[in-house]
Amino acid sequence: MTADLEHKKTANKILITSFFKEMNKTKIADVNNVLETYFDENVIVNITSPFEELTGIKEFNNSFWTPLLNSFTAIENHPYILLGGDYEERSYVSCTGNFIGTFTKDWLGIPANQQPTWLRYAVHFMMEDKKIIKAWFFFDMLDVIRQAGFNLFPNKGVELIPPAPMTGDGIINYNTDPIEDKKTIDLTNAMLNGLGSYDGKTLNSMGQERFWDVENMMWYGPSGIGTTRGLKGFQKNHQIPFITAFPDRGITIKKEEDYFTQIAEGNYSCDFGFPAMYGSHNGDGWLGLKATGKKITLRVVDYWRREDDRLRENWVFIDMPHVLKQLGIDVFELLNKEKQNNN
Repeated sequence: MTADLEHKKTANKILITSFFKEMNKTKIADVNNVLETYFDENVIVNITSPFEELTGIKEFNNSFWTPLLNSFTAIENHPYILLGGDYEERSYVSCTGNFIGTFTKDWLGIPANQQPTWLRYAVHFMMEDKKIIKAWFFFDMLDVIRQAGFNLFPNKGVELIPPAPMTGDGIINYNTDPIEDKKTIDLTNAMLNGLGSYDGKTLNSMGQERFWDVENMMWYGPSGIGTTRGLKGFQKNHQIPFITAFPDRGITIKKEEDYFTQIAEGNYSCDFGFPAMYGSHNGDGWLGLKATGKKITLRVVDYWRREDDRLRENWVFIDMPHVLKQLGIDVFELLNKEKQNNN
């Protein structure tokens, strides 16, 4: 990487960190001014369901930030992984962590519980000339619903708020070795290629034991699937139910468009797609559902931490309400029925 690219990457990460810090102390009346400092006036923002694409700072503020700040008192952004880099000559910064606040007013039809609530998130920023020109936000909506007291689907993994990296070094505000960067992205891609080599018969065809710390790996999945430990736990609680439900699942064709990105710094990597995968719902059991035969796409973002020559931790986001909507299930209508039943 040239010195100019390295400088740009560092400057972009500093800008995003500054945005997070400023938003943590900003009053609702001042949000628009803050957004104008960091975002292009015509910024395009995609947020996981139930949001639609937002255009421009005003719409971004009115549709997302102001309702969020009104619903969660003293909300703060606590990131624990932040990395940046270029992909196909576009500059990105990607981050995951939690928004934490007291849930005092209903949000998106989710009933406020007057309790501290963790909004697990991932966000992917596309940067140009010291401004954010596009952004993609993932929120684990099923987990916000779960914390509000409604567990809508039977999960196989453990439902919890995933922790920060075990090593505490996920905010990459330090220099990394390009050789280590490459080791991480190469291992990540080798693992993904292994997933793609499934023969439809046995998990052994994927050879995943070559890439993971088999005994100690942690897979922090979205609510509805949950967290698992060890390769066997990952296979039992996520992989087998998922490939049974979507036996033809695959990666969407990676065209030279900005909805897909891969970046790596040090021991961390990120793979983002909006959408990233496709599949046909031809098997029973996933989330307790019967097969519908419907074709779907999946919006996904993953963060991995490599330890030596194995992947040790994996933070996973899937826009679950978006997947379920394609299967004929409106999560927010389902929540509303549950609320009525509880009254």
